[in-house]
Formats: sequence, structure tokens, C-alpha cells
Amino acid sequence: MRRGRFLILIALLLILSAGGIFLAFWFSGRVPGGTIGSDTPAAPGAPGGSTPIAITATPEQLLQIIAAGQTLERGVVIPTEAIVSIPWPTSIVPPSAITDPDDVVGTRARYTIARGEPIFSTLIVESLLQLSPAGSDAAGRIPPGFVAISIPYDRNNGVAFGVKDGDHVNVIVSWAVIDLDQNFQTILPNLSTVLSPPNPDATLPQAPSLVAVVNSGGAHVPAAVGRGEAGVNTSEDFYVVPSEPQRPRLVSQGIIQDALVLRVGEFGPQEPEVLYPTPTALPEVTQSPEAPPTATPVPDIITLVVSPQDALVLNYINRVVDQRPGAVVLTLALRSAGDASRVDTESVTLQYMFERFNIALPAKLNYGVGP
Repeated sequence: MRRGRFLILIALLLILSAGGIFLAFWFSGRVPGGTIGSDTPAAPGAPGGSTPIAITATPEQLLQIIAAGQTLERGVVIPTEAIVSIPWPTSIVPPSAITDPDDVVGTRARYTIARGEPIFSTLIVESLLQLSPAGSDAAGRIPPGFVAISIPYDRNNGVAFGVKDGDHVNVIVSWAVIDLDQNFQTILPNLSTVLSPPNPDATLPQAPSLVAVVNSGGAHVPAAVGRGEAGVNTSEDFYVVPSEPQRPRLVSQGIIQDALVLRVGEFGPQEPEVLYPTPTALPEVTQSPEAPPTATPVPDIITLVVSPQDALVLNYINRVVDQRPGAVVLTLALRSAGDASRVDTESVTLQYMFERFNIALPAKLNYGVGP
């Protein structure tokens, strides 16, 4: 009986020892069978087993398109040796891209194509007749439905000469508005003079018995027409005339947004109609002594691409400037690259400035500052 109890105790000790060894292997990551931390991966579905997932990036497919192997001048015949094939991502290949060299060889460059630039179908023509010899390269850069018109340009109203070809600008116009006599179409106030005789053309209902004349330079000298006013603290009446010419009233407003700048300054002479029968390699440039710098001409004109209606607006302003210099001033505002937004603006006047910015009207004091 005692011997049996001893054997049972021994068995329990062995079981506890085996369990301890198993737990030690489990926590150390070395469980037999290759699970956690083993050098040999466990089979899929076994405890602790995992299936590795390989992630590979799929390269974007490329398409070989035709490009210029050297600079191709406008009107030149394109030979085989002047073209090359370059890879282009298929996701951004335009419909006008060319993949067959036979579609390019023997054609002519519609515009000058730089070396390495893709040759699209819109850049080549079959003959010189398609180049429109009487036209200009500038016309080829105007989008359909738009026109180009030129306006004056200077440093004060042209972003300090910071505008370049291809930029986009807004056009702001400032008007100096004056009052006119509606019939005479002349600046008010009108002038008065003596009638001699009092009713020379018999247009007055009756000849006036007395003509009031206001002049400061002797008889029959025209003077400004004023108005009668009752005297203050006196029984005498007064005839008041202006003390100075009429002051124009200024107003500014944006009239055109997102106009394309086609050219800053003059375009220069027209390019020749026919250049070279075949392209020639450019000679090597040798180092030569630097020439003294020449003065860069200051541009005084700028050409904008606008809608036909906006072209009429700018033409009207140009004619007003010709008739009344200084009455209208155009100002250009440079837009951010790629910004095609439109913003509704509000005309700015003296009243707008005082109300918008809460400017207080100065009180009349017995002291002040000079001009």
C-alpha cells in the first residue's frame, strides 16, 4: 500500500516536470514542431503559422512616340535622321501623339520644334501652303473663339514689368467722370456773355429789358454761369460762380479676368516663309570675348488674348484714352499660375472707401496740416 502511494507520487512529479519543460519552451519561442520563433515556418493552419504576402509594384506601361532628334525650324522638311522615339506613359499620351515614323518623315514643321520635344500631329503639315505664309505664328497660339488686342503698358500699371509672355492677368479700369451739359456735350458750368443785340436771332420769347452779366475781364468776356443765393446774416443777394474747374469723380472696377498675355512688347519682323530644305546640324559654339551689354528696350505695349466682346471693350477704352488722355487708366493685375477662378468685384469710389474702411470724416478745426 505504501509502495503504491510512492509510485503515484513519482508519476505526479514526472508529469509536473514535463509540463514545466513544455511551458519553458513555449515562452522561449522554441516549441517543437516549428511554431513561434522557429527557424522553420509552421505549416499553414498550424498554431502560430502565417503565410507571407509579397507586395510588388506594377510598373506603368510606356508607349514609344515620335520626338524631334534635333531642333526643327518652322517650314523645314523633316527627314528620317531628325526624329527619334522616346518612351511616354500610356496614361497621359495625348490623341495627337504619333507612333509611326512614316507619319512624320517628309512633312514640314508647322512651328519651330525644339530638340527632344514630342512631335504631335498638330505640329506638322503636309505642304507650305498649310503654313499660311501671310499669317503669323502668334495667330497659331490664340485659342479658337478668342482674339488678340494690344493696350498701353508701363511699369506703374503693369506690375513693374513683371508680366511675361504666357502669364494671365486681370484688367482694372479707372474712370475720371465729369458732368456735361447734355445738349452742348461740354463740361459744366457753362459760360455766360452779353447779348448784343439782346435778341439777335429772335429765339427769345421777348427781348430782355436787362441782361445780368458776370465778367472779370471787361465787357463781353464770357464768364462761368453761377447761381443766385440769398445772403447769410444780410439782406443782400449774391450771384455765386465756381472758384475752380470741375473736379472729376474717380471710380475703379475690374472689367476682365484671366486674360492670356500673348506678347509683352512688339512682335518684331515676320519669320521667313521658307527656311531650309533639310535641317542642318548646329555648328559648335566657340568661346568668344563677351560683348558689352546692350540696353534692353523698355516695352510700352502688351497684347492680350480675350473674347471678341472684351476686345471691343478694350478698343473703346483705347479710343477714349486717345481723345481724353488721363481720363481713363488701365491697370494689370498678375494672376497666380494655373488659377482660373472668377471673383465678382465691386466698384470702388470715394464713398465706398469711407464706408468700407470706416474712415471718419475729419472735423473742421482751427488748425491743420499743409498740402
